[in-house]
Amino acid sequence: MGLKAYLNDIVEAVVTTAKGMRITARYGVNPKEEVTLQYPEERWEIPQGYRGFLHNDIKTCTACNMCVKVCPVDCISLESVRGADKKMVLCSYDINIGRCMYCGLCVEVCPVNSLKHTSGYEMASADRGEMILHFIAEDAAEIKARVARQVAEAAAKAAEAAKAAEASKAAEVPKPADLSAEAAKAGGDDPKAAKAEAPKAAPEKKE
Repeated sequence: MGLKAYLNDIVEAVVTTAKGMRITARYGVNPKEEVTLQYPEERWEIPQGYRGFLHNDIKTCTACNMCVKVCPVDCISLESVRGADKKMVLCSYDINIGRCMYCGLCVEVCPVNSLKHTSGYEMASADRGEMILHFIAEDAAEIKARVARQVAEAAAKAAEAAKAAEASKAAEVPKPADLSAEAAKAGGDDPKAAKAEAPKAAPEKKE
């Protein structure tokens, strides 16, 4: 390397360093030029339409299974049973946000809009199990047992009501013996009816 090239390298290093320091000085002195955010005390404002962690409103959810079917990575799982009122009852609803790709397909197909994206994005963990969001705290087996009892009670009440309706219907229909007694009573009260019902005498033979 010649002396001229060596000097050119020194000049270039000084110039580029001066440019970098000028930019640093501008951002450090002018408060309007600040771009560093003191996280986590300060956070950027989340833009509208941001797809953060998923949240399901259990009170609105109908357990239609559409979100489970459309999810391309199978990060949603649910269990449900049919209740006494013929509607589906959720036993468990879990979302693995560590596997979720935030595509939004499950939100689009939800018929009751119970599934939505939130603005949440902080979930650092060393355990993958903590990345699974459980939206129903109660044990699924307990919910299934409770719903089974409700279904059995509803079936028993329906059977009792049907039995009572049949008994009342049978009591309203008169028996054949009662019908004959009523007819005899009606005939005895009406002289014309008695005359009509009386047998005719046989005519006498002439010798």
